[in-house]
Amino acid sequence: MSNTGITRTSVHPNHALICPESHIPLHFPELPGCECVVLISPEMGAKFSQTLIQVAAGGIARPLRETDETFLLILEGSVTLNFAGEQHQMATDDFCYLPPGPWQVDAAQASQLMTFSKPYIGTDAPAAHFSSLSAVPAEPFLGDPDALLQVLLPDHPSYDWGINLFQFAPGGTLPQVESHFMEHGLYLLEGQGVYRLGDHWYPVEAGDTIWMGPFLPQWYAAIGKTPSRYIYYKEMNRPPIKA
Repeated sequence: MSNTGITRTSVHPNHALICPESHIPLHFPELPGCECVVLISPEMGAKFSQTLIQVAAGGIARPLRETDETFLLILEGSVTLNFAGEQHQMATDDFCYLPPGPWQVDAAQASQLMTFSKPYIGTDAPAAHFSSLSAVPAEPFLGDPDALLQVLLPDHPSYDWGINLFQFAPGGTLPQVESHFMEHGLYLLEGQGVYRLGDHWYPVEAGDTIWMGPFLPQWYAAIGKTPSRYIYYKEMNRPPIKA
């Protein structure tokens, strides 16, 4: 598609669809042996960053800003996370929350990571939290068995964000068109669907990223013959703050 000038990527002042064909890998000195694709960042108007990191065998990943809190998901592979003097072995579908401060990922094999990061809002960030997608129960969202929600972080007011995972059966939808001050960063892990973002309707598929700004009307419907699944970020437990 790149040779035709055509892409599904579409960027607007209050939302964006970022598709794999428009990814540009970057190399940061702080992350030796890593290729990074910055999917969402404050440059587009967001208050957080979302990054896809490909770590080669022997590569090292660290926070680009130690003042940020981080959510880290292992999309593929196996790594050792060093944090606060302890080592944690993490493999595909394992995730963790890390408060502001230094940490380091060492990859013995090629691995792919996804991170959400931003400055913590508050004075007492939560302690590090480790778990796996398979360990978090999937509950019918508002009683709908075709829309299953996994809440990945503890329900506690010390967290200033939520990271959740939605799985939709083919034909499943969000129950309403939402509009709220909380922004979202979303990554489609499996399947395909149609996302309404404002007055735009986008076909989406695994590997796509979506940024949704404040008060953007938003709605999703799963299409195709297999379930769709996406992970997403949202602001939580804090009132609106003018940037």
